[in-house]
Amino acid sequence: MTATPRSYWFAKFLECLYLLVAIYDCLMMMWGTLLYKLFSSFGDLSFAMIFTWIIIGIFILSVIYSIYWHQKSKKEGFNSEIRHAFLRGVMRYFLAFQVSAYGFAKILKTQFGHVYMRDNTPVGKLNGFDLTWNYFGHSYTFAVILGLLQIGGAIMLLFRRTTLLGTCMLLPIMLNIVLINAFYDIAAGAFMNSIIITIGLLYLLLLRWPDIKPILFKQVEIPSVRLSFAKPVLKLLVIGLSFYSIYRYVLAVPSSAFTGKWKIQQFIRNGKTVGENDWMNGAQNWCYIYIEDDGRISFCANPYVFEANRAWFGRYNYNAKQKIFNIHFDGGTNNDTTKVKISNYNGKQMQWDTKVYDDTLKLKLIKE
Repeated sequence: MTATPRSYWFAKFLECLYLLVAIYDCLMMMWGTLLYKLFSSFGDLSFAMIFTWIIIGIFILSVIYSIYWHQKSKKEGFNSEIRHAFLRGVMRYFLAFQVSAYGFAKILKTQFGHVYMRDNTPVGKLNGFDLTWNYFGHSYTFAVILGLLQIGGAIMLLFRRTTLLGTCMLLPIMLNIVLINAFYDIAAGAFMNSIIITIGLLYLLLLRWPDIKPILFKQVEIPSVRLSFAKPVLKLLVIGLSFYSIYRYVLAVPSSAFTGKWKIQQFIRNGKTVGENDWMNGAQNWCYIYIEDDGRISFCANPYVFEANRAWFGRYNYNAKQKIFNIHFDGGTNNDTTKVKISNYNGKQMQWDTKVYDDTLKLKLIKE
């Protein structure tokens, strides 16, 4: 019997690890609730410790068996390929199960489902998890399409002939999910699951690297344009002009030191103080001023939530020499400029003195 080609130790370790993770996942799916109740009776810390030791045990077992396997594979006549075939099959089926479960969850609305209390929660008060669920749950059609892509890719993983196509379909989706989970503070369990799935897909892709490499780097036989001296310059220009097209906008609209959410702590109109509850009597009794980076400004009377239908909108520019805000309210003409004299500005508070239409206003603002 001839020896089969030897593989790297890490490949053996990863395949063993996935087998144990798949077994653990199946056990938790069948008896997870029972085990959680059993160990939680001793306290949440006990369950966390048991879970941690299980993960450590899985890792140690994978290391031990993969070292044993790697040493055995060095001997003549030892067939590693049958073990690789079995473990990679387990990996494909495990990934297919995990990914398709997330796909069905989107279609059946257990993921991105509507949570009614969030409808009355200000966006600024939502955490990363709630914000993500609200955003992706806004369109059920989008959730269905994403779910079908995950289910379709998972089905392809079940067949060796279509494994590569399924991997290429699922990998961009999973990489995107990993980034969302990482930077939007999604639950740790979901983040770890997405990492496990993505690593598995990357491994399946790398197994086919000898087949993929010629496709990616093969020179395409097409007639070449004889501008060899200009091609490097053109390539730099494409990226350079792309950057400049955005950067010139940044230069034209520089960031303002006044940007932010400003609460009107004191509001005096024509010598009379506007009361805390007067915002209900008119949209001109502002409670908050929102100054944006791109020159937009808005004034809102409601102190609890931004009401676009009652807010005043406009654009502003700042004259640093005169310390004056020039505000053009929407609906007015270019000649209708409201000049605001700024004083006592220290980054956290400032005072405004201005005249809006026939009213003389004095505002004390606090930045939140």
